[in-house]
Amino acid sequence: MSDNASAIRVMLVDDHQTMLWGLTKLIESSLRRMQIVATASSCDEVLSSCQQANVDIILLDLDLNGESSIDILPAILQRNSARVIALTGVRDRDLLDMAVARGARGILRKDANAELVLKAIEKVHDGELWLDRETLGRVFGQMLGSPQKKPEKNDAHAALTQKELKVIGTLVQCGGLHNRELAKELFVSEHTLRNHLTSIYCKLNVANRLELYVYACKHKLGI
Repeated sequence: MSDNASAIRVMLVDDHQTMLWGLTKLIESSLRRMQIVATASSCDEVLSSCQQANVDIILLDLDLNGESSIDILPAILQRNSARVIALTGVRDRDLLDMAVARGARGILRKDANAELVLKAIEKVHDGELWLDRETLGRVFGQMLGSPQKKPEKNDAHAALTQKELKVIGTLVQCGGLHNRELAKELFVSEHTLRNHLTSIYCKLNVANRLELYVYACKHKLGI
């Protein structure tokens, strides 16, 4: 376990003790800046633990003793500011799309190799999405095709700076890029990009890049 104060705090959720043990050993024995701060094996335990523990990333098994953890995803995100990566052993596209639509920032198969598991944790912690382009395309399509909410007042749009509009426009054009690549497109540092995104999220009342992308497309911002 890392002693670094800036270590990524990880919560593991799986109803198979062998899987929990394996993931714990993987993270604790790696040289990455990560530490396990909590584990859970049922929906009730997740909701209880995530409210008490200070967590950055939750690796969440989608099937907990026959219960779908997708149903409690919104509640998890309300109780904790952690980002969720869905763990799954199935390839049901509708199920995985629903997990993303309800707030999962990444999808990780249980047979993924050790390096991919660690990389996914780091990338999602850094504000990126761990999703393939096909999944992104389907989810965006579903959200854009859903009944639109009443348009926001233009006051929120007017509050955006020219730089923020440029960030939004670049995001819309290059939605699948990681933060590092997006920052290069904008000729700014990743730190500056994160500051711009935080400001934009606040002004437009969106929670993440996925919601910002959908919002921008609906309102034709940056286009």
